[in-house]
Amino acid sequence: MKIVYLALFATLLVSACASQPAYKPANGSGYGYKESELGENRYRVQFKARGESRDKAMDYALLRSAELTILKGYDWFVIVDRETVMDREQSTMETGMRQERIVTRDCGLLNCTTRSHTVPSYSVGASTGPRSETETILEIRMGKGVRPSTGDSYDALETRDSLQSRTGV
Repeated sequence: MKIVYLALFATLLVSACASQPAYKPANGSGYGYKESELGENRYRVQFKARGESRDKAMDYALLRSAELTILKGYDWFVIVDRETVMDREQSTMETGMRQERIVTRDCGLLNCTTRSHTVPSYSVGASTGPRSETETILEIRMGKGVRPSTGDSYDALETRDSLQSRTGV
C-alpha cells in the first residue's frame, strides 16, 4: 500500500513540475522574465524560455513590458532596441559515448558572434533529442499622455489585455 502512495506522489510531483507556466519571474539566470532599470523611464526587459517559439518569447517580453509600464505609472512604451537569441543543442548516442554540440551566440550593438564546439561525454543511457532556448531582450522607454506614432510604440493597457487573452496568462 505504501508503494501505491509513493507512486501516486511521484506522479503528481512530476506532473506539477511539467505543468509549470512559462510566464513567471526568472530566478537568477533561469527561465522567465526579469527587468532592470536603465534610467528614470527606461528598462531592459528579458524573457527566457526553454522550448518556446520566437513569437511566444516576444509576446511574453511585450506582456512584461506592458505590465511594468502600468506598474510604474506610465501609459505607453516604445521599443528602443530588441534582440532575440535562440540556442539549440542536440545530443546523440554513439557506442556508449554521447556527443553534445554547444552553440553560443553573443550579440553586441553592432554584430553577433557565434561559436560552436562538441564536448564528449561518456555515459550509459538513452540519447536525448533536440533542446532549445529562446531569449528575447527589449529595451523600452516609457511615457505618459499622447503615444508617439512610431511603429514600435504600444499602449500599455491594450497590449497587456490583448496578450493576456492570447497567451492565456
